Amino acid sequence: MSERHEECLDRKLPIIEHLKELRSRLLVCVISIMLFSVASFILWPEIFPLLIPDDLSMVYISPQEALLVKIKISFLCGLLFSLPLVLFEAWKFIVPALTNRERKVFLFFGLLSSFLFLCGIYFGIFTITPTMVRFFLRFSHQSLIPLFSIASYSSFLISITLSFAIISQIPIIMVLVVKLGFVNRESIEKQRGLAVIFIFIIAAVITPPDAFSQMVLALPMWGLYELGLILTKFVKKSRQEL
Repeated sequence: MSERHEECLDRKLPIIEHLKELRSRLLVCVISIMLFSVASFILWPEIFPLLIPDDLSMVYISPQEALLVKIKISFLCGLLFSLPLVLFEAWKFIVPALTNRERKVFLFFGLLSSFLFLCGIYFGIFTITPTMVRFFLRFSHQSLIPLFSIASYSSFLISITLSFAIISQIPIIMVLVVKLGFVNRESIEKQRGLAVIFIFIIAAVITPPDAFSQMVLALPMWGLYELGLILTKFVKKSRQEL
């Protein structure tokens, strides 16, 4: 009985150690998010003007609205600024279970995904959101004065920014669907023309009626599609080798 009991303890020990490590790494991530959120809350006067176009006037329509928006944006900034540390902690946790080849693949796509995600956030905040605001203002009337609630504008900003952060993952998604066998690269490449036309139609509808604004939106999306095609080419080669 004692030998069997010791064997069970030996099996449980690695699991317990993994859980302890997971708890410590999660604690580091939570503390990092809290610290960056507090720092963002303190630096709110410097952060807020970066998020609002210069030609827009903001109002708040309830006593607590400005404070709640400040807390929400500060927390999201805390998440964003903590992202490198969170990814590093996640990497350190999973890397012992990976082979050398898997580590290289995970590291490459992890860094690429993170870079594209941050680019999508930057693009969403400083390019897409102001462009879409100007687009919607075109349907206003000269007798109407645009006054945006800070709560509604922040929700609009967050939704647009997160949408383009997700769109930035198109190359990663294309690699996954090809790797999992849901679709082959040839079919994606055959639809390139339709994809490009669709991208430029969306850009033409959303942006103001000038070619520059349309290109600013369409070219990055087209570039993501082409990057996905390039990456899926390597997925195809690895399958052929197998």
